[in-house]
This record gives sequence, structure tokens and C-alpha cells, in this order.
Amino acid sequence: MVMNPIEHVEFSTHVHATESELKVMRALLNLVPPQYRDGANIMKSEGQGHFGNDIRTVKMQFKGDDALEIAKYIFSIIDQLDREIVLVTINSRFGDGKLYLRFNKQLAYNGVARLDDGDDVIKVIVRFNHWVIKNEGIENVIKQLMPH
Repeated sequence: MVMNPIEHVEFSTHVHATESELKVMRALLNLVPPQYRDGANIMKSEGQGHFGNDIRTVKMQFKGDDALEIAKYIFSIIDQLDREIVLVTINSRFGDGKLYLRFNKQLAYNGVARLDDGDDVIKVIVRFNHWVIKNEGIENVIKQLMPH
């Protein structure tokens, strides 16, 4: 893998009115390598939930070499079973050059990265460079990002 296969990595989640924003931020930051946590540019936006309750969205985005490091990190902190799940479910998780992952927010707060398809999750979108996918295939690229 000579060139960087990843364009950017985006993290997003919701802070519900009943949640501590600091705890949600900690959960979000626990999914990135320690050296990126202090300087992370976290964007916040206000909105409303289905029932008119206030809901805040928090997002982080990383590009270039940082994005590559973060993608490798994510695949290094999930367990072997979750890595296999990603590969087995690739068709439902990958589309339009993007890999969609969802992580359990409560576990992320405790420093554990676990895939979760529930509602209260941290969404991670890994956007790949189209030429890499065309040349190598998404499965091969993802395998190269995983620890060997």
C-alpha cells in the first residue's frame, strides 16, 4: 500500500438532553488514538429529536495521513470477531466509496470499541479513494488496514 487509500474519517453522534456532553465527547475521543484527542476539532450543532426534545450532534473529521492512522487504529481496537463481522457484512456496510461503522456509545465511553447496530451509537464513516477500491477491491484494502 504505497498511497493513502483513505480520504477522510468522520465520527458523529448525538448528545441527548439526558446525557452528559462531556461523557459523550469522551466516548467519541476514545475511538481515536491518544495523540489526536487533545487537538481534535469537534463540531457541534443543535437540533431536535422526534419528540421535540433538544438534541445536539457532535462530529469530528480527519483527513489525509491522520485519517489513515485513525482507520488503522479503529481496526486495531476492535476485537477479532468484530473485524470478521466487518468483512462478512461488507456489502451492507459499504457504498459510494464509504464504509459505515456504528459503535456502542456506552462501551466507547469505557474505552471499549464494539460494533453495534442500535440507535444510541457513534457513527464512523471511512471514505476511501475511489482508485484504491477500483484497483484493489474494498475487502483487500480493509484487510490491509487491520493488524496482521
